[in-house]
Parts: sequence; structure tokens; C-alpha cells
Amino acid sequence: MGFISNEIIALIRERTDIIQIIGEHVRLIPSGNSYKALCPFHKEKTPSFHVIADKQIYHCFGCGKGGDVFRFLMELEHQNFPEAVRHLAARCGVAIPEENDPEIEKRADLYNFLDMASKFYEQCLYDSATGAAARNYLKKRKITDETARKFRLGVAPDAWDSIVKRFGKAQEDQQSLEKAGLIRPRNQGDGYYDVFRNRLMIPIFDVHGRVAGFGGRVLVAEDEPKYLNSAEGETFNKRRMLYNFREALPAIRRLNSVIVVEGYLDVTSLWQNGIRNAVASLGTAISPDQVQMLARNCETIYFCYDADTAGQRATLRAISMQKDAPVNARVISFADPADDPDSFVMREGAESFKKLLEKASDIYTFLIETHTRGLKPPLEITVKEKLIQEFKELVPAIHSSIARSEVTRKISKLLDVDPLVLEKEFSSGVTAEPAEPQKRRNFVSPRLNAEIQRQEWVLMHLLEHPEELDRVRALLAPDDFSDPRLRTIFEEIHLQQEAAGGSLKPAEILAALDDPALVSRLSELITTLGDRPPEPFMECVKGLVRHRLDHELKALQQHIREAERAGDDALMGQLSMEQLDIKRKMDMLY
Repeated sequence: MGFISNEIIALIRERTDIIQIIGEHVRLIPSGNSYKALCPFHKEKTPSFHVIADKQIYHCFGCGKGGDVFRFLMELEHQNFPEAVRHLAARCGVAIPEENDPEIEKRADLYNFLDMASKFYEQCLYDSATGAAARNYLKKRKITDETARKFRLGVAPDAWDSIVKRFGKAQEDQQSLEKAGLIRPRNQGDGYYDVFRNRLMIPIFDVHGRVAGFGGRVLVAEDEPKYLNSAEGETFNKRRMLYNFREALPAIRRLNSVIVVEGYLDVTSLWQNGIRNAVASLGTAISPDQVQMLARNCETIYFCYDADTAGQRATLRAISMQKDAPVNARVISFADPADDPDSFVMREGAESFKKLLEKASDIYTFLIETHTRGLKPPLEITVKEKLIQEFKELVPAIHSSIARSEVTRKISKLLDVDPLVLEKEFSSGVTAEPAEPQKRRNFVSPRLNAEIQRQEWVLMHLLEHPEELDRVRALLAPDDFSDPRLRTIFEEIHLQQEAAGGSLKPAEILAALDDPALVSRLSELITTLGDRPPEPFMECVKGLVRHRLDHELKALQQHIREAERAGDDALMGQLSMEQLDIKRKMDMLY
């Protein structure tokens, strides 16, 4: 992308609602004149991420990240600045002069090929011959045509080169198709072959609604693996995405809960039956990143995996992932080991499934029952010792002291062991983690003293009232700011406001800063705008000048004493004149 004028960038920022953009990624909670949330950039249990709507900026007091809406997309989605500008311009209807950028075009090509492939697979599903087996499979699974079209289900033909022939005629296109995870080079000879063949194709969408990859389910029992996902690449990261997350998000926030299932068709079945807050991990156990995604948007996670042994193992892995997230994790269990969410809801209906939600176990009860299933008291000492060792890995990970105490009580009753003995056993060898505020202390800019607070407020006031910059510049110099970052910010405000004729907004000043440390410092200042010293603004300005002049005066007095001891009358006279000049300046400030 070529040069984008400041006017276009300002127009995009003006037409973009930062609350809406950030709200698509985290659950924002109103807090005074701002919003707060769990930070999307680091793990935390209490919200320290703030968004100021009227300033169009955000700041996290935990990790220090801050900026405007462009920087948010750049940080969260690893976009470069032109990509973030293009993305928001498309959303708010601002036209950008077209100048080619090879890197942006390459990534756009990947999404374009993925979308074209998805449409091709959809067409194949409804082709009388090619899609017959897939349509029969969906009919057997009781997936309606309406649901299939809603999720854009398709089928990959039973051929080695359908995608290659259709979209890969040029060598450059073949390279893009390979990067998109749709084709692979042949092991022998030249050319490529399709990754997905004779499979039900399930497109996986990112948070922007773009096809980012595919899950392909076999249609012939002998084929392996049962599910084949797109390879990880520029568009697809299975640890940071969830199937159906974009579509489910409104219901997740409305219900303040999410149902995590194993399979894609579990999600479609639940959706078809009116249960709209279900998502699935992408072919692997749920990851910490995925749990954090969900924790930022709701308070309760229901893990609803298959009732078989593999499903129970997956549940245990999922529970271990959520221990660092501020969520209420619960487990939905099926009485029949052959059941899964799809089979249960298709047979019993949505209301019966909702009753399972009401009966869902808290994770601690589930853990205890899972580890003690089939055991009958009285237990032998060796069995008790083995169980205590197993629980020793689980109980210390429980962050809530109340929950930890209750779990210990249940285990002690079950094993007929003194709870005090268990508490001692569970706490042995465990190193307590420092409290969260202590871990974050290095990230938060300290309010050192009243002088620093004055400097901060002067900068905040200038951001609010740029028309006063000229008056302030007549008194203040960069050296009046003892904090190096504040000094640089003052200089940048002056340069940017001067270039823009004094009309820049706080978010525009932030956007002009390249140093992340400066961005963090300034976004923190804007976020804490109400934290002001008791002095009127101009008294703060004068106070900074007096502080500098006082330091200069003390230094001169020291030089005069040195000149006097050296008998240098000429230097003493010169220094005395400078001393009088400083005193006159100080008198004028009163």
C-alpha cells in the first residue's frame, strides 16, 4: 500500500466505534465513563483493560499495552498498519486510493482462494452425482439442508486434482493454494495434488467471517484420519481459533455462558436445535488461548465432550487448561457412554439437553468422581496413598481458597482421612505464586511524586485543550519535564499539533508515536485523566517552571561559590547577572 493521507486515516478513525471493534473480542463492562474487560493481550483474573469511548483509546494497567483502534488490531491480530487501515476502511465505507502492496495482496489472495474453494465444495455437495454420498451422510446425521447451507458445508470430490485443475492453472496461483493449505507438491514428479479428497468439508471462519481453513470428515469408513484439518499457516491457527465462535458470540454474551464440544457436527446439531452458544476446538484438546478467548466473553464454560473414555480424558485436559482463567467451569455428563452432544440432542431434543446444563457438575466434583469411580469403602491404605498422590496434582491448582477447602473436605470424607493431614499433604512442595498485583508491578508506570503528577496533568490538559499549547509553550520547555518519556511526549504533542494546526485528538497523537513504551505511557495518562492535582492548570505549569528555575538557581549559587574561592571576579560577575535574571523570571511567575 502506498501513502495514506492523514485526512483519510482521521476519517476512518472518526467513523469507527472502538467500543464495537474491541467488543468483538472481549466482553466490555461499563465502568463510569469508560469500559473495562479482561485484557486480550495477557492472562488475568480481574479486569485491568480499559477503553475510553470518547477518546477512542484503550489501555491495560496490567501489561501496559495501549493505543488507538488501529494499534489494537495490529497487536491482537498481528496486522501491519496498512492492513489495519484497510480492514477498518472496508467496515466503515471509506475508500482508499488503490496502490498495490505485494504483501497485502498475497494474504488477500489466500483468503480469496479459501473462499472460492469453499464455494466450490458447496456446489459439489448439491451436484447430483458428486455430492450424493455426502448428502446421504448429512441425512443420516439429521442435518437439514437449511443448517448445511447456514454452515456452508460442502464436499471435496473423490479426485486427486479438483482444486488444482480449477484454481491452480498459473504457477503463482499454485503457490498461493499451497500456502492456503489446499494443495501439496507431489512426492514424485512435478505438480500438486489436493489435500482434501472425498470428504465432507466444513469451512472454519475467523472472527471477521473469512474462511480461514477447513475441517474434512471422511465419507468412507476405511479412510484415515477420520477428521483432517487445514495445516497451520498465515490464515489458520488452531490454538487461537474456535469453530463457530463468530456466530455463537452474541448468544455467548447474552447467556453469559458457552458450551465447548469436541466435534464440528456437535455444534451444527446443537445450533439446529436452537442452542446457539456452542463452539468446538479444532481437532485437538482445547488450548489456554482458546480458554482465555472464552473467559473474556462469558463467566461459565460448560465442557460437553463424548461420554466415552477418550471424551473423559479430553474433559480432564480441558479442565487443566482453565485453571488460570476467571471462569466457572462445569462438566455436562451423559448417562449412556455411547452418547455425544449430537446424538443426545437429536434423540432427546433441546429441552432435555438444557436440563443437562442445569445438572452439570462443578469441575471439582467431576474430578473427584472421575478418580474414585468404582471404588468401594473401606479403601486399602495403598489405594488411599495412590489417590492422595493423584489429588496432590489437582487440588493445589485450585485458586479459590473456599473451593480448595471444600474439595479437601470432600476428599477427606471419601478417603476417611483427617482433613488437616490432607491439607498439609496438598500444600507440601507447593510454592505460592505472588499475588497478581505484585506480578504486574513492573508494568505499571509509578506515580513517583507530586512533581511527576504535575507533569502528567499538564500533558493531559494539553491533549484535552490543544488551543492552549501556544500559551504553554511560551512558558514551558522540554527540560521542564524530568521524566524522559513525558519530555518526549511533550515534544511530540508540540510537533504534531503544530503540523495539524492545533486540531489533533488524543488518539491521533497516540498513532503518531512509534515507541511502544511511549504509547503505553500516554495511553495510561489519557485513561487516568480524572486523576488530577488540586492546583489550577496554569499553576501546575508555573510550578514546573519554578521547579526548573529553582534547580538552575541552586546550581548557579554553587558555581558562584566556586568562582569566589578561585578569586575569578569576572566569572563571578557573569554568574551573578545570570542569577538575577533567574530571580526576575521567578518573580514574574507569582
